[in-house]
Amino acid sequence: MKRRKRTYYILKIGRFSGYCLFFLMLLFVVTGFALCGKLGVERLVSPRDALVIHQLFDWPLVGVFLLHSLAAFYISMRRWRWIR
Repeated sequence: MKRRKRTYYILKIGRFSGYCLFFLMLLFVVTGFALCGKLGVERLVSPRDALVIHQLFDWPLVGVFLLHSLAAFYISMRRWRWIR
């Protein structure tokens, strides 16, 4: 069985964290619009529920952003041959 390199797994982490980051940011934007009462989003979710969701996903958003950024930074450093 062929052993995969570390870069393969870091690419997978970067891709998965990118998808998670996309959906978390989408959730943040929708709940933000619900809190402000713009674009009619408050009809989908109440401002009280939107505030709870908005505050609940603060730290997961930060964690996923850091994971995605570090994975992308590592891949960039490898591509530019600054690290081996």
